[in-house]
Amino acid sequence: MYLKSLYLYNFRLYQEAFFEFCPHLNMICGPNAVGKTSLIEAICFLASGHSFRAHQSANLIRNGASYFHLEANFVKHGIEQRLRVTHSNKERKIVLNSTTYPSASSLIGLLLCVVFSPGDIDLVKGGPQGRRQYMDAQLAQADPLYHYHSNRYSRAMRQRNCLLKSKNLSSIYSWEYEMAVSAAYLVHKRLELLQELQEIAKAFYGLIAEESEVLSLIYRTAAGKVSADQVVLRSHFLEQYEKNRDREVFLASTLVGPHKDELTISIGENEARYFASEGQMRSCVAALRLAEWERLNAFTGEKPIMLLDDVSTSLDQKRNKHLIQLLNSLGQLFLTGTEEPASYPTDIERNVIFLD
Repeated sequence: MYLKSLYLYNFRLYQEAFFEFCPHLNMICGPNAVGKTSLIEAICFLASGHSFRAHQSANLIRNGASYFHLEANFVKHGIEQRLRVTHSNKERKIVLNSTTYPSASSLIGLLLCVVFSPGDIDLVKGGPQGRRQYMDAQLAQADPLYHYHSNRYSRAMRQRNCLLKSKNLSSIYSWEYEMAVSAAYLVHKRLELLQELQEIAKAFYGLIAEESEVLSLIYRTAAGKVSADQVVLRSHFLEQYEKNRDREVFLASTLVGPHKDELTISIGENEARYFASEGQMRSCVAALRLAEWERLNAFTGEKPIMLLDDVSTSLDQKRNKHLIQLLNSLGQLFLTGTEEPASYPTDIERNVIFLD
């Protein structure tokens, strides 16, 4: 899989721009505030339907404009395809080749990509929600059923919370059963994911950080230690909903489920967000993003696009050199920076885009 070209209209600071890319290394260079990150952001939006640095899509529209438009030509499974997305405050239109899709969720899985940016350090030292999103984003890209169950669980939980708040519990079991089915699927897949990521991330961390301490990932669920079997999980969640119902009526909120679970990241014997150094945290994030790429590649048979936004400033010289060496084996890469990285091998096909 690789992105051949990208057209932007009224996206961020771009009034209109067109870029062509090579299948390997694409370096986007230039001073600050010229649109390097915005270019990466546009690719991410086409792959996921959202930005990695803005919560509201309306913020992506160029000042003074009423909408933005993106077009991408990409190759997947050896077939060239064309994706167009138009977004305004009133509507969003998504067209793949000649087929119109109804919602932003339709974008998930079309263009596989992994984004690594300086803000990713919050994966380690931020709250649990970011780590849940790390798991959910990569699972949804490769498994449409995961995305379905995630939406189904959230919808059913909102209905259950409304019933808890109103203290009208006559129909609550039907929503609890729907939640339990989807919660079982989500937790089952997250446990599978971490089992696969553990060894990959541990190996990458060792190569980047060059230290003896080992990176480990542990999934902690508010439901307690239960089997990964979906039938057992479903029964367990139903029991928990009934057991906690009186307390949850008082709080008008669901206290148990995948929306409360946590991914604990440790280095050696210590939890990274409390005890790791800045360099260890950033090495840890790099290892997690590389592991994400590796798993998506293995699961889908396609090499995801790797987007690296100014990561050379996130790592010290030694760790950055090790990271660059690991990137050589990946597919299409996009790197942003104020200047062309000197440590990247010269025998790799490259395309350098200078913005000013």
